[in-house]
Amino acid sequence: MKAVVLVSPRHLAVQEVPKFELNPDQVMIRVESCGICGSDLRYFAGENPWALHTLGINAPNESNMILGHEFAGTVAEVGSPAFRDQLGKRVAVIPYNTCGKCEFCRSGRYNLCRSTLHIGHGAGWGKMDYYPGGMAEYCPVWQTHLCELPDAISSDDAAIIDPLSVAIHAISLVGIKPLDQILVLGSGPVGLCIAQAVRAYGADQVYCTDITGISLEIARQVGVDAALDARDEGLYENIMALTRGKGVNVVFDTVGSAVSQKLALSLLAVSGSLVNLVANETAVDFRLMDLSGERRIICSANSKYDDYLLGIRLMAKGLVKAGPLITHRFPIESTPQAFELLLNKEASGALKVVIHPN
Repeated sequence: MKAVVLVSPRHLAVQEVPKFELNPDQVMIRVESCGICGSDLRYFAGENPWALHTLGINAPNESNMILGHEFAGTVAEVGSPAFRDQLGKRVAVIPYNTCGKCEFCRSGRYNLCRSTLHIGHGAGWGKMDYYPGGMAEYCPVWQTHLCELPDAISSDDAAIIDPLSVAIHAISLVGIKPLDQILVLGSGPVGLCIAQAVRAYGADQVYCTDITGISLEIARQVGVDAALDARDEGLYENIMALTRGKGVNVVFDTVGSAVSQKLALSLLAVSGSLVNLVANETAVDFRLMDLSGERRIICSANSKYDDYLLGIRLMAKGLVKAGPLITHRFPIESTPQAFELLLNKEASGALKVVIHPN
């Protein structure tokens, strides 16, 4: 089968690889659509974003990882006769499986499990010739990790369900209240999923920032109240004016720079929360008094299984629109060009790029 293999950092190749054999607890997905995630770009660059978020270290990656975890398709084969009723079903995939035994799993915080197996990267699988991922014609998935898709959600739109689950998990950490004012720093796929989903929790005003024109235009398309250029020297003053000097109740930072963190803290209202969705090795200096008035910083990590199911419901009801976020589609053979597009998105106008393996 054809697959997109990260041979080594910055060495991406579309190769013919052996089709994986199924374990009894797995099914084989014929992949129709797979989104390129920002974490795929970080794996490509030699980082390990999962380890940074979950373990707090930048662990080395395995060679020959088949990338991709934002995917949907059709159940083509089953590993056990008990799953025959799944054949032919259109599904999105929950792309990770936790150990079920550690203190985090046993306390319901399995998104922090340090022994997670994750489709799309090599951690925890043991030595393999290739590691399974969604950027392939076929991908094995645990039968318990399938989300059947309603007719209202296309396979391309389903490639947004994983970033939407990340958004929903981040939102769940802060308890948004009706009439809250929300600021999202960074209008990429996760940021724009947050900007839409917070409405379902009762948020009143939603503001987004970015440095690329296409992202700001798409933010306006999905209904934010203000889409602001992050390079504007008057950004702080503009947001304070929008909030009548009070600041925002919650800031979601999907950028993860020293500049974005300091801006976020400066704009928090009393008792406000900064939710950081990016883990990297950036050092940030701030004053302890910036957290006065019961302001707080929360670091969101990954997502939970129920976040995927809620994401599907929000999307099916039209409360989150995936279509505007998808700017480009490529056949699997053109995946290296798709990566180049995203690595130069300010010039290319790319936001979410979807790969079609079949």
